[in-house]
Amino acid sequence: MPNIPTNILIVDDEPSIRTSLSHALTEIGYSARSAEDGFTALQEIRMKMPEIVVSDLNMPGMSGFELLSVIRRRF
Repeated sequence: MPNIPTNILIVDDEPSIRTSLSHALTEIGYSARSAEDGFTALQEIRMKMPEIVVSDLNMPGMSGFELLSVIRRRF
């Protein structure tokens, strides 16, 4: 596969959505990691910067909009 992003971070508070997306993306050749909330996502990003972040917008604690704002400021 030519120049496709290989490192994707999925952020969602629903385990079934995280699992389904991770499985589907892995099946077609992507490397997918997941996080259950914005705070965990930031920890994952510190360990390895993803090329793409797919996030739920409505999550408890930190919304997807807040997560995006933090990512843009810090990373």
